[in-house]
Amino acid sequence: MNISRYKKPIILFLTFYILTTIPFIFINSVFSTNGGDSRMSVILPFDTLILQVMSIFLLIPICGLIGGFLPGYVFAPLMLLIYKNTIGFRMEFGIQHREKPEKFKNTWKGFFPALLTINLSLMIGITSFAYNFIVSPEYLSGGDGDQLWPIVGFTSIIPYITIISLGIFSPVWFLSDAGIVFTNKKRVQDKIDPIEVRSIGSWYHYLLKGYAGIGVIFAYILFLIDMLNRYNNPTDPGFIVAVVLLPLIPFLVSILTIPVMILLEIYLEPRRRFIRNLAKKLGIEGPLEKPLDFT
Repeated sequence: MNISRYKKPIILFLTFYILTTIPFIFINSVFSTNGGDSRMSVILPFDTLILQVMSIFLLIPICGLIGGFLPGYVFAPLMLLIYKNTIGFRMEFGIQHREKPEKFKNTWKGFFPALLTINLSLMIGITSFAYNFIVSPEYLSGGDGDQLWPIVGFTSIIPYITIISLGIFSPVWFLSDAGIVFTNKKRVQDKIDPIEVRSIGSWYHYLLKGYAGIGVIFAYILFLIDMLNRYNNPTDPGFIVAVVLLPLIPFLVSILTIPVMILLEIYLEPRRRFIRNLAKKLGIEGPLEKPLDFT
């Protein structure tokens, strides 16, 4: 393994990871000497608000590794089987082999899964479920807890939703990396429709990216409306912080999932073999023959 290939993304990740974890330990020690601060959530480790904020950044890479690998091995075969026997039952399938590029280009590959993470977290974070089962009673009973609890509910579940969002995208990446492609030339042979050659992974990927991009916008709007109803004043510092920081969170989650993207590339060949062995059992092997030609 050529570690220098991943030098820049590793530096980016480590710099951000250290800055969002280590300082909280010292900040917590200062607060602890003055009586400490109660926890904000019942689903995060540690027993103070400061350390629980740190734990969000601490957990995202760990949860990302779970979501980035395990669901790929479980659901990618299922997605291939379903597609081949439903939408693709009149398609011709084959394998397109692509070599690993010279430079690592997947630093921001986690951006759309991050958007999906924020989308789902926002949808859950403002519900009564978050109020009753995510936000701690201690937080709700103190200070601005009654106004800020949706922010706590939303941010507290981000690490765990990261497992789900990456778990949705990783099977698609497994299929794309395996190079399984299809052509519709049999389906359009007696029609004027154009012949297409596509990857199964890209077909699923377009659907997911569209939902993640549009869904997060609607979830963001609903969250802002909910916060406005609570503050009744758009100049309130709490509201302004929520508005300014929220659009930055997908980028932060993307940085924290960089190790997932690096490891997915490092283990590219074992993942390819796994999917291609399954594809062979379904009769998919070798390149497509003249995919854009009826002759």
